[in-house]
Amino acid sequence: MNNYSDNLRKVRSLLIVTSLQKRTDLKVFTALKKINIKLNWDPLSKYMIDSEIWEYVTIEKNYDPKLVFCHPEIIKALPISSLYYRGLTGLSIKAAKEYIGSIENLEKGNSRARINDEKANKIAQVYNTFICSIIKGSTDWTIENGKRTIIATLGITLDGIMRNKIGSIAEERIRTLIFEWLKHNNLVVSSHEYTNEEADNLPFTCELKNNIVMRFSSEPDISFSKIIGDKEELLAVVEIKGGIDPAGALERYGAATKSFQHALTVSPRCKNFFLSAVYTQELKKRIKDDRLVEQYYDIIEILEDKSIRDTFFDELFHYCLRVLKSGRDNA
Repeated sequence: MNNYSDNLRKVRSLLIVTSLQKRTDLKVFTALKKINIKLNWDPLSKYMIDSEIWEYVTIEKNYDPKLVFCHPEIIKALPISSLYYRGLTGLSIKAAKEYIGSIENLEKGNSRARINDEKANKIAQVYNTFICSIIKGSTDWTIENGKRTIIATLGITLDGIMRNKIGSIAEERIRTLIFEWLKHNNLVVSSHEYTNEEADNLPFTCELKNNIVMRFSSEPDISFSKIIGDKEELLAVVEIKGGIDPAGALERYGAATKSFQHALTVSPRCKNFFLSAVYTQELKKRIKDDRLVEQYYDIIEILEDKSIRDTFFDELFHYCLRVLKSGRDNA
């Protein structure tokens, strides 16, 4: 129970259980009911509220309008309510951001989150537009229906978080593996303080033998440059894609190719290494046709098969970077 796939299952289980336990949506709903602000909804068009839908909600159903429609003053007073209203619309965070920009800090309940009038108005207008459309398209919409939509939307958000976590786990495991291997082989000249317990303490920059500098960043995930006087030559980059969904394999590779193309623009001699947890036949064909990648490896095989791991280290540190005679001889 110590391999990459097991870790992913543990993370998925933890995210699902903790999210269900928190039920932040219910807490926000309760806070909304308690909030006491005098709201002026006139004119409805200012907030993108359909008059027929307003009548249905407030007269036919006799609902408190702030539990269905978003008002700028509510968003400013209770920023986390964005999570509730976004849930009613069925919009994922990614989709909502395309309309109104960043909302993560609002929905995390950050006490320092502040929002100006312009953005509050925009948020209210966008959410109300979608909410009115949903109610109009329903035969008998109720707040209970809306709550079910919120739960479904939370599931979409959870899926997005899980995808990010998968990528983070893969990057953490590979970066830690490489750094510990370099230390074991006495190839590290200097680096920031590092502990096994906290991956965040992995060095952003690490000086290796033969004037090689290793950097951890978001794009590329790992890069290696050689210091020549007061200049640097980019020698190699490593992109790590830990997703295990075959349907997204080409999309993840597409994201990596942007980094590879940039690296070759900076240094035509740069060698690109691609690490993925999934390889479909189409992906292998694309890699072969693009000719951007020097070598590609399976992340799970690197983590769990010493012979594959040794081959990867040999290719990167012996044949490409020339920092040791042979990875196998020094492992």
